[in-house]
Amino acid sequence: MHDLTTDQSVRILDSLPCYVTLMDRRLRVLWSNDAAHRDFGDPLGKTCYELFRVRGDKCSECLVEQSFQDGAIHNKEMTLVTAEGDRIDVLVYSSPVRGDNGEIASVVETAVNISSVKEMQKQLILLGQTVAGLAHGLKNIMMGLDGGIYVVNRGLQDKNQAEVREGWEMVLFNFDKISKIVKDILYCSKDREPNIQEVQPNSVIREVSDLFRETARGYGITLQLDLDEEVTHAEMDPDGLHSVITNLVANAIDACKMDLWKDEHLIEIRSRKGADGSVTIEVADNGTGIDRDTKDQIFEDFFSSKGDKGTGLGLMVTQKIMKEHGGSITFRSRPGQGTTFTAKFPHRET
Repeated sequence: MHDLTTDQSVRILDSLPCYVTLMDRRLRVLWSNDAAHRDFGDPLGKTCYELFRVRGDKCSECLVEQSFQDGAIHNKEMTLVTAEGDRIDVLVYSSPVRGDNGEIASVVETAVNISSVKEMQKQLILLGQTVAGLAHGLKNIMMGLDGGIYVVNRGLQDKNQAEVREGWEMVLFNFDKISKIVKDILYCSKDREPNIQEVQPNSVIREVSDLFRETARGYGITLQLDLDEEVTHAEMDPDGLHSVITNLVANAIDACKMDLWKDEHLIEIRSRKGADGSVTIEVADNGTGIDRDTKDQIFEDFFSSKGDKGTGLGLMVTQKIMKEHGGSITFRSRPGQGTTFTAKFPHRET
């Protein structure tokens, strides 16, 4: 059998479509192949957790340390962050490398990118969650429609116009719910080009605020505006902008409704114009906030602050609209104190 030279072995490792690194007992990277160097940068003088930007300190269950301790092969799934800031899912294996004396001299770590597989898994999970959420939501809406129809029929039978109006309002309210769900599903089901035109973002914000003001007041929530007068016009899809603000305000109201610990709740909608011509819109609330477990999946899974009463389509639609505009949607939150969502629309040349 042909013996490989060191140079040939290195070339083989460099050609592999996975990340290969060699670590010492201090978790310092001794060597990395071309793929790891290309996606994560120069490893010189770095620890493995610094190179892969896993966290500020080593992993709680460090595979390298485990292989040094027991001389066995270990593996687990992890999320790494590239030099460009992209998050990738990988399956990592750690294997001990023994010296001529039989002692473990170093540990080689191999990470295989499984992001596409994880994405497929997430999509299947999301599909199941969506179907279950929609079924539950539609069942509640149908019950509301049945109740409204019953009240209308009773009012007609008793010739009670007030009762007829009450029942008809119930029917219209639940019909609007169905209409919104159908529109959200259609929006998410296909790619579309935004209908870019000149709009006045502050006017759209005021319009959405007026739509929600009475609802918010009914729950003891104050709705405030903090608008930058420099935001006079921008090139956006007006319907998309309206949907983004509507979904974020609706989520904020639900977050405040679920918070039983505060006597007063506040939702603030802000607009800001960036030095680069971009437009930023923030919706901040002092509701329940988002816990740590939910934060990592908020834009990956269907998320709803409504618990089992929501479909979670709102944030999915919002993210899709922002991507279509070439913008971004981010958030910051503290459990029990509130959440701020930030939607940034890039400047477009007219």
